[in-house]
Amino acid sequence: MNITEHKKKNGVTVYRASVYLGIDKLTGKKARTTVTASTKKGVKIKAREAVNAFVANGNCSKAKPTITTYRELVALWWESYHHTIKPNSQQSMEGIVRLHILPVFGDYKLDKLTTPVIQQQVNKWADRANRGVKGAYANYSFLNNINRRILQYGVTMQLIPHNPARDVIVPRKQQNKEQKVKFFSNQELKQFLAYLDSLDLSDYGTFFDYVLYKVLLASGCRIGEALALEWSDIDLEQGTISISKTLNRYQETNTPKSKAGVRDIEIDRATVLLLQQYKNRQQVQSWQLGRSETVIFTPLTTKYAHACMLRKRLQGHFKAAGVPDISFHGFRHTHATIMLYAGIEPKDLQYRLGHSNIAMTLNTYVHATQEGAKKAVSIFEAAISNL
Repeated sequence: MNITEHKKKNGVTVYRASVYLGIDKLTGKKARTTVTASTKKGVKIKAREAVNAFVANGNCSKAKPTITTYRELVALWWESYHHTIKPNSQQSMEGIVRLHILPVFGDYKLDKLTTPVIQQQVNKWADRANRGVKGAYANYSFLNNINRRILQYGVTMQLIPHNPARDVIVPRKQQNKEQKVKFFSNQELKQFLAYLDSLDLSDYGTFFDYVLYKVLLASGCRIGEALALEWSDIDLEQGTISISKTLNRYQETNTPKSKAGVRDIEIDRATVLLLQQYKNRQQVQSWQLGRSETVIFTPLTTKYAHACMLRKRLQGHFKAAGVPDISFHGFRHTHATIMLYAGIEPKDLQYRLGHSNIAMTLNTYVHATQEGAKKAVSIFEAAISNL
């Protein structure tokens, strides 16, 4: 080690040396550092300390991240994870972690967060859910999965040796009353359609609502998909709607929930004619404002409509029509139920709705498939009689 003497601007003499630390395991290159002291002995002491620190850091020059608490691990995990999900999911996941995960685990040191600690908390969540307490606790298995994912990231980053959440046993969920899918019965749908036909459609805002509801009922698409539609997405000659994007809560468009969400939906002739009429009305309305519109369900004041504002108007229409509030998603369920009762193949309905797998379709609309199963006996009897 070559120690050299240096005189600073203020006249003070110091000693400096370049110290060889060893081979950096991360880069495979020789690692060196420079130490400075007021005496040659001080330089030698600092040189030994630098070598010892290099070895203690696993023969690496760069310091390892000092993550010691669960809260710090969550921040590191979120920095990577939030780029992998869409804006709507980002906000939902951030809220779940902030409101339900961090309050119970956030202050724990990582080496103190053991399987028994996590098991005790999961048991509490399960107990609250099974006692009927509403909220995120109802899906305590999902909360446990998020926690397990975060801790697994800690294992990947070599911050903890193993994942204590992997051995947690999730209590079985008690079978409460099955949550029914909200949709219109035939009588309710007939009543709602009669109400729509009684509206004064000379008012553009009312006509906007009328067309939106009719399109949702005819296509089964999600409200976010409908609000993102542009006129270039509809082929009025062929009678098809191309779904390739959805509107998120930040009034931005992104791809549908899954690859299956990208699809072409055929619509009936009456809906095609209604859209053509609406397009003509929209052109006149927008020309009066000195512009043309590409988005179908635009409020004209902004590019895209806000679903929350439309939801309030929808609730007013439901109340005026004297029918249950099934929400915008209820139109989708109503469409699917009608199609299944009419005899559409579940696989065809799966494509139409943009479900990623057939099980989702069948499980969601089990009430309709059960009704279809009742018809099996008469189908069998008819087949036997025709032998």
